[in-house]
Amino acid sequence: MKKKTIFALVSYLLLSVPSTECYAAHSSLSPMSPRQKTVVVTKKDYSYGLTVLPGNSIDGLEYINRNLGWRTNYEILDRYILRPVAHGYDKLPEGAKNSVHNFFSNISDLNNTVNNALLAHPKDSCISISRFCINSTIGLLGLFDVATKMGIEQKAMSLNTVAGKAGVDQGEYLMVPVLGPTTERGLVTNTADSWPYMFLNPYAAAAAFAVQAVDTRASLIPQEEMVDKAVDPYAQMRQIYLMHQEGKVNPEASMENKADENVDEYLEEIDSL
Repeated sequence: MKKKTIFALVSYLLLSVPSTECYAAHSSLSPMSPRQKTVVVTKKDYSYGLTVLPGNSIDGLEYINRNLGWRTNYEILDRYILRPVAHGYDKLPEGAKNSVHNFFSNISDLNNTVNNALLAHPKDSCISISRFCINSTIGLLGLFDVATKMGIEQKAMSLNTVAGKAGVDQGEYLMVPVLGPTTERGLVTNTADSWPYMFLNPYAAAAAFAVQAVDTRASLIPQEEMVDKAVDPYAQMRQIYLMHQEGKVNPEASMENKADENVDEYLEEIDSL
């Protein structure tokens, strides 16, 4: 009798437990959604009261980003150094500026080759290495974009986008002094994408980065008012940068801004900073 009573009690307790759903684990590098297995934990909010930004990013360091990164980059370095130099550089002949831009674009095809291969895009990877070979030889070390004139279009692919497509979230938003807007994911992947410059001595690499920064900044001159006249320039830069990165990972979620025809070009340029 006792055995029947115990069995009945155990059966009642087992049957009375409500069924629960299993939730798939989130990306392991997001501070908002760490990899967990229990239902209760996965339902918790890991944004710590902060707004979740595009790409599952948060700006948990906003005070530091605004008062150190933003002020250093845009209120000091850009206003008094980079902007005047970029405007002076912009007065050079178009042929000279195009050659500088082509040179760095040619180097980026090395990254495009590797990153497209990582995404299992062998065709785009072959196109990228073909462009590099053609422009480095016939194009005189990449000063002339002969490949594009031959109908071989560039297949740009950054390691940042590759990581995003692999499920790695943006992580913390960062406004790094000198470097500019980025994220935890971007900081790591962009550093890895700089591997072609490791073949140069430190002084040559530093000079290359400086020239590239000026060339990129000069291309942003037509879009300066977009940030200068914003109600909150810091917040606008943060939003468009994160949305642009997320749009490259998830094209269907890309930002469309028909009010400004130059916004796509602007986003591509700040992405290359």
